Amino acid sequence: MAMTMSRPGPKTELDRKAAVLLEIWKNDPLLAMKQMYGVTPDKQQADFILDAVKEGCRIAVKSAQGAGKTSTLVWLTFYFLLTLDDCRILITSPSANQLHRVFHAEALKWHAKMPAIFQDFFEITTQRINIKGKAFQKADLVTASAENQENLAGGHSENYIILADEASAIDELVFDVLQGTLGTGTGGRFIMTANPVRNSGRFYEIFSQKKKHWKRKTFDAFNSGQINASWVEEMASFYGEDSDKYKVRVLAQFPRVSEEQFIPTDLVEMAATRILVPSMYRNYPKYCGVDVARFGNDKTVFCIRQGPMILDITSMDNLDNVEVSAHLMDYYHKHKPEAIFIDAIGVGAGVFDTCKHMGMPVVEVVVSTKSSDPKQYFNLRSQLWGEMRDWLNNEASIPEDNRHLTAQLCAMTYGFNAKLQIQLSNKKDIKKMGLESPDKADAVSLTFASNTFMYSPSSRVARKVKRSSYLWA
Repeated sequence: MAMTMSRPGPKTELDRKAAVLLEIWKNDPLLAMKQMYGVTPDKQQADFILDAVKEGCRIAVKSAQGAGKTSTLVWLTFYFLLTLDDCRILITSPSANQLHRVFHAEALKWHAKMPAIFQDFFEITTQRINIKGKAFQKADLVTASAENQENLAGGHSENYIILADEASAIDELVFDVLQGTLGTGTGGRFIMTANPVRNSGRFYEIFSQKKKHWKRKTFDAFNSGQINASWVEEMASFYGEDSDKYKVRVLAQFPRVSEEQFIPTDLVEMAATRILVPSMYRNYPKYCGVDVARFGNDKTVFCIRQGPMILDITSMDNLDNVEVSAHLMDYYHKHKPEAIFIDAIGVGAGVFDTCKHMGMPVVEVVVSTKSSDPKQYFNLRSQLWGEMRDWLNNEASIPEDNRHLTAQLCAMTYGFNAKLQIQLSNKKDIKKMGLESPDKADAVSLTFASNTFMYSPSSRVARKVKRSSYLWA
């Protein structure tokens, strides 16, 4: 092995012995962990480390709280820099605090446990860990945010490695940038760890959709050498074994409802696997929801719902208003819905006007208007989604193979405004989080406008005029 990791200056007998030891460590990473840090990884950590040293690996680890995921990433950082030639590492997390305080503190802690000769190989700052005298043999700490895309995208070396901590909160757009940097070199690795707190995003998709090429691992509390049994008992007693907090922090399972998630994942999953026969929905009227987009990444979506059943979802893109109206006319004649509810904000207004003149039973819905239930909902859009959530909880069925719809339903988040009204995240906020626009889910929600939206004009009664008592009247 070339002495790429030795200290600057003449090679001493100590340097030569270190080089021999590094060669042994390269072939036995678990021995390296014991001799470098004085620790014996537990079985979960050991399995993870043995897979992480393989060239080209893709690994996602969901972890219980305190199961040693960050420590293991630190161990691997020093190990890779010592044993791999032409090695550059990107250490990233969506939280700057996690990256520059927690990870950096762990790096200093484990660096101090190394034998003195190996301590002297490294320079450590809050922004970087590198081999002394080897400017390109380094690990950079960069926050995983859209503003840092340029810094996240750079990484060309034979052994380029991405170590992402708290990866469940990494935006989808940022994840795609990171994945795009692995196209060069043969030893590129992408390794992610996270507490499974979020039911959307790429990290969740790797587990829920069993993405090809990715190894999925779990660090649960029962098999961790870092967690006391008394803490597990305390969590069970305090929160209950069926609670989401217990599932995430102890079992390392994704929650039924992540923080701020509007529609529980289990509702969506049950609806996607529920099979209904025609006799269970054919007596209900058909309603059509239309979410209109023009050009760009958003799609125009038509949806037909009949009672508890979604009969069809059709999406199209890059169409002008006239083309959308023509497609909607064909869609109307095919499905014969009782009413077509069109989101008439922006470009949807033009489609509504055109379809109205074409004689279709279109209804203009402005989702930004006030809710008919202002004690609970901020606006009509929030109320429509509330109706859709109740519908999912009442034996509804959605297409099982439409993963975009299920992802959009689970990804919607909400909060409470100053009046304690439920207010959904808007499309701009959702895109900022790196998630796809909820076009399909919005189209489904529009089919509930018949329940919540007074679209028929109320009858007007002539105002009674009282005869004036003045003499000149």
